[in-house]
Amino acid sequence: MILYELDAINEQYFSPYCWRILMSLNHKDLYKGVKRIQVKFSDKSLISHKGFNTVPVLEDDDNWTGGSLKIAEYLEKTYPNQPSLFRGAENMNLTSIINQMLDTKIIGILARIIVGDVYKVLQPEDKIYFRETREKILNKTIEEVDLESSKYIPILQKELNPFRKVIRNNNFFTGSKPMYCDYILFGFFMWARNTSPKQLLEKNDVLWHWRERMLNLFDGFARKSNGFGIK
Repeated sequence: MILYELDAINEQYFSPYCWRILMSLNHKDLYKGVKRIQVKFSDKSLISHKGFNTVPVLEDDDNWTGGSLKIAEYLEKTYPNQPSLFRGAENMNLTSIINQMLDTKIIGILARIIVGDVYKVLQPEDKIYFRETREKILNKTIEEVDLESSKYIPILQKELNPFRKVIRNNNFFTGSKPMYCDYILFGFFMWARNTSPKQLLEKNDVLWHWRERMLNLFDGFARKSNGFGIK
């Protein structure tokens, strides 16, 4: 099994979508059998010959699957005897809705907080592509966005309030054990952790404690990754 993920300097692998799958593979007890291959922004030939333009992409024997949610669903259906990521088809459908909501709301806000930091951990050959594409999306230079980054942290905090309510009386979003819906949000925090020194949560925040529990999963798998630690 091969996971194609986004490259970065110093092995500071940060893609939130790839982190969803890294956690899912650990959840399914499949990670030890996985080879990780890095794909550059500027050269996607490792996956483009199979029709993919973004990571993560999972190659499992002759099966190629792209997109974090589709990969998670593939793992669930292909390895049903391993721990479940969804606990049933109904929860899988609900998770799909949560996935769409989070991607729509969180990615744009968080990008405006950390895009300047992400730029610094890119491979040198990827910086031109990243600058051209992200500045077109943000309609500002990376440096201009970075100067305004602090004003978006309170906006992010507000968007996270519904998740605080869910987690207040639970260790994880669905109860005592993590599920794929936890990995969706956690992927965004790993995006920030492995690229940026900016502080997103306070230590008295219930989401801070949830994130600590997530970092401790699978013998501290995520915590051991190269990044800036928890801020």
